[in-house]
Amino acid sequence: MPHTEFSSNVARLEASATLALAARARKLKAEGVPVIDLSAGEPQYPAPRFAARAGIRAVEAGKTGYPPTLGLPELREAIARYLNETTGAGSVDPGSVIVGAGVKQSLFNCCYALFGAGDEVLVPSPYWPSYPVIVRLAGADPVVVETGWDAGFLPSVADLEAARTGRTRGLLLNSPGNPTGAVIPRGLLRDILRWAERHGIWVLSDEIYRRLAYGQPSPSVFDITERGERTVLLDGMSKAFCMPGFRIGYAVGPRELVRKMSDLQGQTTSGAVGPSQYAAAAALGESGAREAFITDLLSRLTGLREVGLAGFAEIDSIEATPPDGALYFYGRLTDPTETSLDIAERLLVDASVACMPGEPFGSPGHLRFNFAVERDVLEKGLARIADFFG
Repeated sequence: MPHTEFSSNVARLEASATLALAARARKLKAEGVPVIDLSAGEPQYPAPRFAARAGIRAVEAGKTGYPPTLGLPELREAIARYLNETTGAGSVDPGSVIVGAGVKQSLFNCCYALFGAGDEVLVPSPYWPSYPVIVRLAGADPVVVETGWDAGFLPSVADLEAARTGRTRGLLLNSPGNPTGAVIPRGLLRDILRWAERHGIWVLSDEIYRRLAYGQPSPSVFDITERGERTVLLDGMSKAFCMPGFRIGYAVGPRELVRKMSDLQGQTTSGAVGPSQYAAAAALGESGAREAFITDLLSRLTGLREVGLAGFAEIDSIEATPPDGALYFYGRLTDPTETSLDIAERLLVDASVACMPGEPFGSPGHLRFNFAVERDVLEKGLARIADFFG
């Protein structure tokens, strides 16, 4: 077969490193290797039954036609009510909501609608690996803003200002963060939003882990009254509701932007999967059941977090601090003689433990471990990691 010349749109595009490693772990398990998979970026628990039943009822009732591109009206209304109930937004209008096939699609559509050639978008590091890729696919240039271990992986206004140029048009925030679990405090978040508004910078806030915070709640951009009009909140069903396979995310922002994102989505994927939208509407709309589910999940994760911290405290080769949110331990390797990519590879091959190296997150020298698994799985994984480094 002759060599295919791909367009400049995708010539440098590579597969998602996080998805590729998770797929390799699944393949080894299917081949009979007893892999402990701590690599996946998702909670390993069932979806809320009341939400799943709503999706099933929709199928049984024949609600399987094309859904509206913007999203089902009942889901957009449920999203608006949910944000009004759980943030300081006050009055979110369903007309400012667009539903997509996961947060990733919503973020892509948002970037594609807002940014283009010559624009720069600030991306604090460590970052979710898709962030810089999505910015490049939109034709813009990602500008990585380094944060550090000693600063709790939090970007300061001074850091952002130092990276800003006349081409800076956007800023991607993620709090609680993947992979670090860092939560941006309310005061810092307010200062960042004020800074962005002064300079006419769009802030895209990925809040997929917002409800999964330990100790103090994780503030939303919708909790900040001083936020500017160029603020977009992104969230979805995959983490706090254990519904990653339903592929439902959403963006909430200015109506003009939402309309343009709808135009783009209408020419590509159209509306997100209908039965999944009915399930999501139930998950968000049934307030009592929703909050009970999240409370139970947080209690479970809090216990697993303590188990993991105790385990890593016994492993000299990895320094792990308590994550303030999300699902991960982001451990710093204390021996720099090997790359984290090499160590992750050896952990998988020699110890049958799958984790994520720091390189795809723009942060070499670290390993990410998902603790949203069954307790016995986490304990077995920690034992294998301790033996591997012992």
